[in-house]
Amino acid sequence: MQEYDCVGYSVIHYKLDHQEIGSLVDQQGKVASAEIIATFLPKVVVESLLAALNRANLEMKALTLEPIAAINVLIPSSMRRLNVALVDIGAGTSDIAITNKGTVTAYGMVPMAGDEITEAISDQFLLDFHDAERAKRELHTSESILVKDILGIENEVLKEEAISQIHSAIDSLANAIKEEIYSLNQESSPKAVMLIGGGSLTPKLPELIAEKLNLPLNRVAIRGIDAIKQLRFAEHLKTGPELVTPIGIAISSNQNPIQYVSVKVNGRSVRLL
Repeated sequence: MQEYDCVGYSVIHYKLDHQEIGSLVDQQGKVASAEIIATFLPKVVVESLLAALNRANLEMKALTLEPIAAINVLIPSSMRRLNVALVDIGAGTSDIAITNKGTVTAYGMVPMAGDEITEAISDQFLLDFHDAERAKRELHTSESILVKDILGIENEVLKEEAISQIHSAIDSLANAIKEEIYSLNQESSPKAVMLIGGGSLTPKLPELIAEKLNLPLNRVAIRGIDAIKQLRFAEHLKTGPELVTPIGIAISSNQNPIQYVSVKVNGRSVRLL
């Protein structure tokens, strides 16, 4: 039987003597309870993460999930009465969290993200993965991209032309995100969608998600770290969406740490949650 570790949780609501309550702190009663959404990973995955840290001479201070860390800094409790979807589009996965009626109601994941767009550019223009990744990023900032394929032929491709040639990949990603949001949100569209992560900068992606969810375009927005309240940052620091989750993880590690303790058993290091 495979062992699992709890790597993150969110409280849906607390109850005191069977009545819902905002917090149990300083309250008195006979029966206290909490309903939570908890996420578990196979122990071998967590051990692999710890082994990688050990090789870098680092120690784990805390463990959390990316969507939990992001939603805690971007959608505070006071905003969770609104039905909002937060979508963190990274390289390999798109993580989704849903809020409604004052709480986080669901977490989900789509095994598609920015790498699918990079691969589409690679296939379309005969580029290796790293050159395709560079070209993808230039699509966000430039009106054209200069590509040199594996045959040594160099071409300048206009932004709109390049986007049209990879449109099917962008559409597939938007559709996968839409389907997961529907599944998590009782087969209905939320009131708004927040996009974060580097993959959220994929051209036309917000428009396609809005279209598929039947939302006005202004209800699907890319949010950066400037949306995090009470956050001060250096002037040279970028305020893009790719930094929301890392900053959320840093804040979460201090506020809600899930800690590991290393002990020695018969001379062997064992980590306890």
